Amino acid sequence: MAGSRIPEKYHPRQLGCPDLVPGLSLKGWWEREEISWIAKLESQAHIIREELLSLRDQKGFQPYRSPAYAGKTQAADKIGSLGTDSGSWNVFYLFLHDIEFEENCEKVPKTIEILRDIIPRNYFHAFFSAVTPGTHINPHNGPTGKKLRVHLPLVGVEGARMRVGDEMRYLEQDKCIIFDDSFNHEAWHDGEHTRINLIVDFWHPELTDDEVKFFSLLLKAKLKGEKFISSKVKNQDHLYAIIEQTKDLIKSNEDWWIS
Repeated sequence: MAGSRIPEKYHPRQLGCPDLVPGLSLKGWWEREEISWIAKLESQAHIIREELLSLRDQKGFQPYRSPAYAGKTQAADKIGSLGTDSGSWNVFYLFLHDIEFEENCEKVPKTIEILRDIIPRNYFHAFFSAVTPGTHINPHNGPTGKKLRVHLPLVGVEGARMRVGDEMRYLEQDKCIIFDDSFNHEAWHDGEHTRINLIVDFWHPELTDDEVKFFSLLLKAKLKGEKFISSKVKNQDHLYAIIEQTKDLIKSNEDWWIS
């Protein structure tokens, strides 16, 4: 708001993030024990996994795409850019920046109830993230340092690893990993089966409730403005148009869901 995009103190691995907040801890990885409700979320993994597996024969997954300007590799169908340089990455959106994907949410009602009941100061950005064997998700930074990200690995976890900042960690089924995605990060999957995680964002725990309330108000106004402007422009290379264009591209999950 004061015109400064980079705080005086920051981590070099955060330089790709356009929205950093001064005064927050400069660490990429957070430990499970630091977040009080993580164990409770993990205890519900079997319920979430059961609903996830029920999606194998249903529609709702779509290719993950970013606007063309945000990625190095343009998709072959000219709809946005890919987030990978090998393999494939598909997503099943539940919430995207506070926008609810009602049709998808109705297919996993227990999961939605769990997310609403367990996660305090929910950022309402959640989805199932699926990568096929041999996938590499390119290095990237998240859009803001105001939140942390949780991955709950549910299926096909063997061979999955992630780098956040300068540290690599391997995933374990039903064990959450928590990180600040303002830090540069990337992921690999060297296993034999499709790896699917539940991804959930929540407001940074070091922000006060008043700060969260204020930042939430700004975020809603920003997203409302972006959506309005996007509806008026002819250029379809923006997030909302790309999601709409890709939602029906996957005709059958059998082509990529290797179990």
